[in-house]
Amino acid sequence: MITSDNLEEYYIRIGRLKQRYLPERFEQDLPRFSSHPEAADWFRTLFQDNFIFVEVMETAGTENYYQYDIIHDREIWERRQRDIREKGTANGLGMLLCAQRVDIYEDGSVHLAV
Repeated sequence: MITSDNLEEYYIRIGRLKQRYLPERFEQDLPRFSSHPEAADWFRTLFQDNFIFVEVMETAGTENYYQYDIIHDREIWERRQRDIREKGTANGLGMLLCAQRVDIYEDGSVHLAV
């Protein structure tokens, strides 16, 4: 069971900067959720201010899913957001891995970008 006490054990280090990232094992060990709000609340409790809503997307069917980011490196993430606002684009060392996308579906299923 994933808790704030054992969360650090799930992280791996990847990329040139050896940034923290959550592997497939994290997604496999997630609890089973029955709805989008239940899953989102669980992630908010675990990651607090580092779990942010991005946008609602439509699936090929009738169901929506919700995209969130888990911010792993707040300083680089803020620089990336500022560059996107000011320049319309962002690129630089560490910007790709500073956050990790999480898709949460209406039925509570979760897909983590790995």
